[in-house]
This record gives sequence, C-alpha cells and structure tokens, in this order.
Amino acid sequence: LHPPRVSKNLCTIAKKMLRNVLCVSLLVAGADAFGMSASLGLGLRSATGPAALSTRHAAKASGASMMADEPLRTIELKNSEGHTATVYPFGACVSSYKAPHEVLFVRPDAKLDGSKPISGGVPHCFPQFGPGEIQQHGFARNLVWDVKDVRSDEPDMQQVVMTLKDNEETMAMWPNKFEATYTVSLEEDRMDLELVIKNTDKKEWDFQAALHSYFHVTDIDKCEVTGDFKGATYIDKMQSPPKETKETRAAVVFDKEVDSVYPGVSGEVTLVNKVKPEETTTIRNLKGWEDTVLWSPYGSDAMGYKEFACVESAAVSPQKLKPGESWNAICSIIPGKK
Repeated sequence: LHPPRVSKNLCTIAKKMLRNVLCVSLLVAGADAFGMSASLGLGLRSATGPAALSTRHAAKASGASMMADEPLRTIELKNSEGHTATVYPFGACVSSYKAPHEVLFVRPDAKLDGSKPISGGVPHCFPQFGPGEIQQHGFARNLVWDVKDVRSDEPDMQQVVMTLKDNEETMAMWPNKFEATYTVSLEEDRMDLELVIKNTDKKEWDFQAALHSYFHVTDIDKCEVTGDFKGATYIDKMQSPPKETKETRAAVVFDKEVDSVYPGVSGEVTLVNKVKPEETTTIRNLKGWEDTVLWSPYGSDAMGYKEFACVESAAVSPQKLKPGESWNAICSIIPGKK
C-alpha cells in the first residue's frame, strides 16, 4: 500500500461528492425561483439561444439564489386548434401567439437573457405607464412572476396563471403592497389576457397599467388601425411638449414615428393587414382597459419597424384602489379577418 496515494484519492472523491451536492442545491433553488412545483414542470422549456437568466432580477424577485447561466424559462400553451403561445415568467411576457400565423412580434434588438425587459410580444406596464417617478413603464416587466397554475386538458395545455407580489425591491421603488394576477388563456378562436390588481395594503394608492402589445404586420406602410378614433382627442407625444390633437381619421396609418394616446378609445380596435387580410388582428378590450395607445418607431431598422405596430391596451389615468379592492381588465386578441 502507498498511504499518500490513498489519501489523495479519498480527497478527490470527497471533492467530487461535495461538488455534486452543491450542483443539486443550486438546481433546486433555480426551480423554486420560478415558483414551480414538479407537477408544473410539463410544458416548461428553456428559451433557445444563449438566454442566460439575470441573477439580479431573479434573485430579488423570488428571494432565491440562481445560477448565472440558468436560461430563462418559457411555458408553451396549445389549444385544440393547434394554436400555440409562448409565455415567459420573466415579465409575464407572452412572446409568441401562432394561430396559425404569428400574431405577435419580438424586435430583433430584444434581449432574452433577463438583462432588460423583453422588447416584443405583450410586455406589461405597471404600476406606471411611460416615464415618471420610477423606471420607464414600471417594474412588472422585468421581474420574474410566480407560476401558480397551468391548466392541462389533455393533450392540450390551455392556460397559465402567474402572480407578482410586493417585495423589498418593489417597495424600495414604489412603497405600496399589492398582488397582481395574470391569466393567459388560449380559446378556440382567440387568446384572452386577464390582469387583476389587488390592494393588499392598509392604505389607498393608485397606479397605471398597460399591455404594450407588439403585433406583426407584413408591411408597416400597408396597414391601418380602425376603431372609434375619428373625432377623439388624442395626446401626440411626438410633440414637445405633448400636444392634444383632434383625430380626423377613421383609420390611423403609420407613415412616420407615432406615439399617440387615445383616452376613452377602447372596445374593439382592429389592426388591418392590407397585404394579407387574413392576418388582420382584432384587439377587444372587454373591461378595465379604457384607453388605446399607438406606437411605432418608424424608420428604425434596428427595431425592425417595418414588421410591427404597437396597439396597446391601457389605463393611462390613475386607477385608485382602497385596501382590499381589486381592479380587473380583460383583453382578447382575435386573429384573422372578421
């Protein structure tokens, strides 16, 4: 026997065992950071590409430590018609809706590594819309939401429910206690998005919210948005300072940079695709969303401006909630020409 060699071997084995224990612990922490039990593992996959989860966002949002190279997770939904949706718990962002054509759009400059909010799909704006006292469009779009439920009707997975609650990071920016619940459902002919904001504090507070939806178009120069626009007063945010303007058009087009807020214009708004009418999209705001916002970074090739238009469902006026009260908003995205 050679005692020094045996000791060296034992040390090597012990190091390997310790490393394995640490890896398992990190994996468990990673799963807990998304608020998912093993029973919800079905339908979860890693995002394609080098999407590495931001330790800063995930750890602060969930209170768990994460591996820096852990990829962002997605949830895949599929209905009986074969239509699909991809949902990121990071920001509770729906990044894809195929019915069967792609209805949504993710910008080519979007970051899918958790380092910043996802620029595309349906990002959230909460508790602030636009610039203000806290970060642009609020914090809901760059925190990891907890997955509370995935409804599975074999062989389809049709619905996911996610929640976001106040924590140390949100309280430092916006000192109000809340619970946001977001439900994404794939129905036979549409995708329903329901957002509920509840005041869990002991005081009244107000907030703003919006779904900053990016819709795919064949050609931005050959599409238009119809709805109750004609005669409405809108805020043209491209002016400095922003200017209230009377809308004279029944159909709004994107032939320059657009950033327009239409207070009180809601109900059904249709994004008409003149090149492929069958890929027209109707945005139906059933309740809660009182305003419509149109946005286009017209001329920005880096953002892929030619292939999308933002038609946003919004509550721009501050919404007040007393302790225990809830605010509810529903948006249905309906693909195809009606």
